[in-house]
Amino acid sequence: MLSLLTDKDIKIANLPTSKDVLTSLNIVKQLGVKVSFKKENGGEITFLSPLKNKSFENEITLDCGNSGTTARLLCGILCNLKGKFKLIGDESLSRRPMERVVRPLADLMGVKIKSTNDHLPIYLESDGKTKPTEFFNETGSAQVKSAILFAGLANQCKTKVIEKIASRDHTERLLNYLNFENSHYKPEAWQSTHSNDLLSAQNKIIEFNIPGDISSAAYFAVLAAITKQKITFKNMLLNPLRTGFLRVLERMGAVVKEEIIDDKWEPIGNLSIEGRALQAIEILPDEIPSLIDELPILAIAMAFAKGKSTLSGAQELRVKESDRISGLISQLQKTGIKCSEKSDGYEITGPNTIISAELDSFNDHRLAMSFAILEYCSKVKMKIKGSDSVNISFHEFYEYFKYIC
Repeated sequence: MLSLLTDKDIKIANLPTSKDVLTSLNIVKQLGVKVSFKKENGGEITFLSPLKNKSFENEITLDCGNSGTTARLLCGILCNLKGKFKLIGDESLSRRPMERVVRPLADLMGVKIKSTNDHLPIYLESDGKTKPTEFFNETGSAQVKSAILFAGLANQCKTKVIEKIASRDHTERLLNYLNFENSHYKPEAWQSTHSNDLLSAQNKIIEFNIPGDISSAAYFAVLAAITKQKITFKNMLLNPLRTGFLRVLERMGAVVKEEIIDDKWEPIGNLSIEGRALQAIEILPDEIPSLIDELPILAIAMAFAKGKSTLSGAQELRVKESDRISGLISQLQKTGIKCSEKSDGYEITGPNTIISAELDSFNDHRLAMSFAILEYCSKVKMKIKGSDSVNISFHEFYEYFKYIC
């Protein structure tokens, strides 16, 4: 997506090929970036060549599929281009809230943008300029924060984002890595003042080697924790704002070891998980941003832990690909797991005598993968509806599952 904003070539190694990533890639190609693929050093390499024409005469419809990240980040990135754009998505994405990103862009940054009753389609008309702003990220959403930061690249003054609890900081790290002038990143705020040369990296080619996805690894980390196995993961993203679930597993009793081997852009390294007898855990609101995507699989760990585990402050789970609080608890109850739903979380008591059941993932990839781990660890047959939804974020999930199990 950054290839829309730079005159540099971008070279990406180890690019994931999940549906959400391919959605972003297809949109980039639709907007005029030339993309080529080559096999090099055993991995897929993608070259994104410069986008010469950053002005569009006719309205362009961009299909964001199931990807909330694509839709929300695009709202900020498109502010740097000139044209009229319509953002659409599939049925699931079209139910997710969009005013959280539309409102600050319109009210604070002067962007001509509107949603459809807080949902897609979103209509955006950009002249390539935005107003400087200071934005408090009330929702704690890294997607909203990133949209504001990207939109801020279209003005020559200061854009500042402030957060009470630090959300994922991949965008801030990325902008610092690309040598933005006068950029300052701290866990609680990011601001920049810069010129129209949007990405001022010194090299002609910007190169990235994408580390392993820690959210994908979480499913097998929990499997190891429950079954008292040891699993080692190589070349993983170990950003501390993404590894909150590891701290939870440690508190539950698992042995977790991390080894950082590279920290130029993001902390990257090796990770090992060794299972032990698990104890109940309390997950508090200030922990949520660092483990929001891992909460469904942590619920499976709770079901095998001794005692009552509780989660609070996670109301954001209700506006993901599905209502993950209601969907998760309703399905776990079918298996005999002692659990109850709260407005902002749930309670789960373990250990449990788990029974066979037909589980509905509601076409939510994270629920589908969590239920697959539940089936394996309980040694009880489950029929999981919508299991192919794993392709959204981790299409190799079942291949890895067979290899590990």
